[in-house]
Amino acid sequence: MVKILLVISIIVQTVFSSSGSFAFQARKYFEQGKYGVAYGQYELALVEARKEANLGAEGRILISMATIAARAMEFEEAKKLFETVNINALNKKSEEEYYKAYMEFYNLQGEYRRAFEIAKKKSFKKPDAAFLREAAIAAAGSRNHSEAANFLKGINKKSSPGQLAFYTARVADLNGENSVELYEKALSLSVKNKRYFTTGTILLRLAQITGNKDYATRSAAVFSGLGLAKPFEQAEALR
Repeated sequence: MVKILLVISIIVQTVFSSSGSFAFQARKYFEQGKYGVAYGQYELALVEARKEANLGAEGRILISMATIAARAMEFEEAKKLFETVNINALNKKSEEEYYKAYMEFYNLQGEYRRAFEIAKKKSFKKPDAAFLREAAIAAAGSRNHSEAANFLKGINKKSSPGQLAFYTARVADLNGENSVELYEKALSLSVKNKRYFTTGTILLRLAQITGNKDYATRSAAVFSGLGLAKPFEQAEALR
């Protein structure tokens, strides 16, 4: 189970009819920033998917659980979850989500070359913006600057301006450019759009770049609210 900062009390569960119902509820909790509750719901969904012998649903649930584990910096747990996925049972959309999540897993650890290997090997007809964003980070971190720029160019600016602003800032940062203003612009959009994990991540990076303890305090508060112990501790150390 992913280690989280806050102790989650036992929640009385409504009776659901299938793994899809549990997964739908889990996604709602995830978007609300209730990572611990979301993970618990995904565990219930996984049990149902296995009872249903639905490998596709099982794979999608495992990807979501691995994403939460990676963001909680529980990387060994995340890796086990990724390795449990039956990739052959995934449709193209879910397969793309799998490799996007795997790139994020490596990017969060600063293992950009391993993430870039995925970006180079896996191609999709019309890749989702999320896949392109992680590929851009992987390329920039691997010093493949022109490829990073090309990945960002492939993103429709209207689809998610806040996320695009964040990844533009990350690429600039990894390229060694002055990225403070770009991060601050991305922060404004992230707060407005309630992108909680992104907000905490931006604040943490601003604290590291500027040495401003206010950023660190705000980042710690965000990660505390999400229930992510290790990112919280990382931010706390900069206060």
